[in-house]
Amino acid sequence: MSDFEDGNAITTETGSSAIPTGYGTYSWFEAWRMALTRPNEETFRSLADDPNGSLGRALGWIAITSAISFLISSAIQLVFSGLLAGPSVFEALEQEAGLLLPGGLMIAGVFVCGLPMVALFSAIGILIYTGLVQFTASAFGGEGTFTEMAYALAAFTAPITLLSAAIGWIPIVNCLTIPLVIYNLVLTLLAVKSVNRISWGKTIGIFAVLLLVSVLLAVVLGLLIWIPLRDTLLAPGGLYGVPY
Repeated sequence: MSDFEDGNAITTETGSSAIPTGYGTYSWFEAWRMALTRPNEETFRSLADDPNGSLGRALGWIAITSAISFLISSAIQLVFSGLLAGPSVFEALEQEAGLLLPGGLMIAGVFVCGLPMVALFSAIGILIYTGLVQFTASAFGGEGTFTEMAYALAAFTAPITLLSAAIGWIPIVNCLTIPLVIYNLVLTLLAVKSVNRISWGKTIGIFAVLLLVSVLLAVVLGLLIWIPLRDTLLAPGGLYGVPY
């Protein structure tokens, strides 16, 4: 018998939890389950070394789960809008949009156009985020690669995206979205540390740098937007300026 059973890592049982003892290939469900329920360095290193851990697979997970989440959220919004506003909601949509289409076709158009856009921008977002994280990690001596980092992040970001969409509209239960956000941050820190094989001090330093850069960028962008807007408002004839 080889070191792997049916392409999966051999595990040993300790109590009720399985501990990976070798690295193999994992299905999407196994990868998600490991990342969510066994968050440790060994788990994320095994995911990073998965032969199936390609960038395309990671992007596919993010794109698909983001699209499904958009579908769930939009459908629930429409249901609640219909219940609260009554049948006239579709007529109102037609009038606001200035279209001579039935409300059902308009809504179908939102889904048809919205789903691919959400999937695309989610995939682009994870690429940018992974690039920033891994570039900073490499500056701190990290040994991981861009693909390994993207795959490790996607392994828990994808299921958490689905969970957030599923419970976000359920009264009382929706408060669990806050712990999910915190758990996502904890898993991100652990994934960065594990994939790059660095200390906790360097891991915290990476995110401190990223936070500082984000704040500075937000301030600069805010000033670039606010200064022209202020000048426009205070100009003669403007909303708060001296009238002509």
